[in-house]
Amino acid sequence: MENFPSTFSQYTEKHLAFDICNVCNAQCYYCQTGFANRYQVPCNKGNAFIEVGLFERILRYLKAQHWIEAGTKIHLYNWGEPMLHPEFARILEIAAQEHCWVALSTNAAVLPKIPKNFDARHIGFIKFSMCGFSQASYDKIHRLDFERIRNHIEQIVTTFRQHGFVGQFMIYFHVYQFNVHELQAAYDFAQQLQITCHPVFAVINDWEKLKQYLQKTLPNDYLHQVAQDLWMGYSTKDFHPVSDCPMAHNLTIDANGRCILCCLVDEGIGNVLEMTQEKWTQLHQQSVTCQQCKKLGIPKLEFNAMPVDMPLFAKAFAR
Repeated sequence: MENFPSTFSQYTEKHLAFDICNVCNAQCYYCQTGFANRYQVPCNKGNAFIEVGLFERILRYLKAQHWIEAGTKIHLYNWGEPMLHPEFARILEIAAQEHCWVALSTNAAVLPKIPKNFDARHIGFIKFSMCGFSQASYDKIHRLDFERIRNHIEQIVTTFRQHGFVGQFMIYFHVYQFNVHELQAAYDFAQQLQITCHPVFAVINDWEKLKQYLQKTLPNDYLHQVAQDLWMGYSTKDFHPVSDCPMAHNLTIDANGRCILCCLVDEGIGNVLEMTQEKWTQLHQQSVTCQQCKKLGIPKLEFNAMPVDMPLFAKAFAR
């Protein structure tokens, strides 16, 4: 590809989160989308999938406004499951045409439609979000078929490699209190596929509930479940107020072409086709939500993934 970085290591510091789907097929208790699915709460997020034409128009606008350039990393996910998009392959093709790297995260519950001429060379990484390594763990969180997930991961790894994928596959193993003993099986599975297993603490992936937890105002029933399932006290023990947030410098866009405050806060702040870098910066500087978030130290979550330092965690667990 002309002017395209030859390896993923050459991507630029610029990146954006672009949710191509406003829907997900999982029912994760601690995610705002999954929680809504579990209790059939209407989300009112507009279109389920971004239109291909709109996606292309947005990328060209962002390029003209110098938001993106050759080597920019586009995370094609946030609250939705990207592989549900009926024109998934075409979306990735358009990103490649604009010389951008693509990053994907999937629960692997569905297999995307991949044409014979699909080119996966511009995909930098694919994360498999797993809530454990047993049906019992999946019954608690994702409420998906574990064996189906396992088989799909194997198929995705094989298929994408056949289409030129040279990036990194990673299992993001969400560590809960009930699945620590399943981590070794996940490592073994990853090794068989020659991919990486990266344990991260499962956290409350919902701005309002996370805020309430840190402010000690979370409803008792939800707090009781948190105490049973999560390592929130351990993963947030070093939280402290911060003066800056990385997400204030990078765009987050939903499947309607709406800019939202960040990847954690689903607060609309304008049409992306009317957004400028100056306006984006100003909106974040003036945002009460941003100030509140930084005061609570939430930006330390770094895209809601707190990596587990396994040696330190093992010592704490032993105590």
